[in-house]
Amino acid sequence: MNRLPKEIKKDLKEEAKEWDRTIAKESLEHVQKMLNQAESFKTPRPPRQPVSIRLDPFDIAMAKRIARRKGVPHTQLMATWLHERIEREKGVSPN
Repeated sequence: MNRLPKEIKKDLKEEAKEWDRTIAKESLEHVQKMLNQAESFKTPRPPRQPVSIRLDPFDIAMAKRIARRKGVPHTQLMATWLHERIEREKGVSPN
């Protein structure tokens, strides 16, 4: 787990306190006006890549049923499952 150096952590806390003091001085109407004028922040994300894999027809049918019950597309459900499993495996140390 990455930890920030104490100096950076201290600087960030001071900056947060300064922001809190500045914001507390603003009127609610002024803050709302600034929020209305602000542009949405969008994080660029690399496009998804299509992948072909051979799966058992029974597994596909079950995934479709589960996805339908959850109200999501079956491909999205399977991608979520794969992502969750990869995250879990990343945390496991090799023996």
